[in-house]
Amino acid sequence: MLAWAQRDDNVIALITTGSVSRSDARRDEFSDLDVEVIARDPQPLLADDNWFMAFGEVWVMLRFDERKYPTRLVIYDGGSKVDFMVAGVRRLEELNEELDPLYERGYRVLLDKDRASGNLPPASGRFPVRAAPTQTEYDATVEEFWFEAAHLPWYLAREDLWVVKFRDWTMKTDLLKMLEWHATVHSEAPVDVWHIGTRMKEWVDEATWCQIHDAYARFDQQDSWRALLASADLFARLSRETAQASGLTYPVKLERHVRDYLASFDARPF
Repeated sequence: MLAWAQRDDNVIALITTGSVSRSDARRDEFSDLDVEVIARDPQPLLADDNWFMAFGEVWVMLRFDERKYPTRLVIYDGGSKVDFMVAGVRRLEELNEELDPLYERGYRVLLDKDRASGNLPPASGRFPVRAAPTQTEYDATVEEFWFEAAHLPWYLAREDLWVVKFRDWTMKTDLLKMLEWHATVHSEAPVDVWHIGTRMKEWVDEATWCQIHDAYARFDQQDSWRALLASADLFARLSRETAQASGLTYPVKLERHVRDYLASFDARPF
């Protein structure tokens, strides 16, 4: 990769981010490589895939051109994964003004032909601290969770198990938000909840970690019903404790209405 970049006059710099560039010892055998390719003109690199195809046999590639800085996610022969982001010089100008959260975690300049990265501030190693929810944010999450919980039994009764999983995933995204907020407001030190539940076992308490296991189900009616009730129990506890720690109001009446409605399905042979 470096040899290619040195030969290509259009490429100004290569910079790595992610676990391979941080000092927190998070890198392991499964870590991918995150590479930012800074070019004088990004368009030729975005129009022709041959440059990254030359680094090895490509098994599969995903293209994301709609992002602010287009990316190519590539898995090479053997399972090695590289996430390429292609940007112009403006990217470095923005970072010179202020490092974004990704760079604050750590970065490494592999190549810099024009010394364009010379003014980049050093990485602090800090991570973004998740703020406690506002009442509006909290209400939206709680209401969506109980809304989905209220009508999920309909699909169970019809044995629409795929739809059950689809609706359940919406509930899981709300549960993840509450897990992040709960961990944040109950810790005296800053908590790195990262994203999409990464390394969750490190930032939730042991009892919660064990309870999460019960919130997942097999692809059948009976186990899906069990997991729905377990998810409701977990979400209710977390959201009540989060509200108490944050000075927010928990919608007790909403939960009671949905709980009573779910109880009316208990006699059904799921």
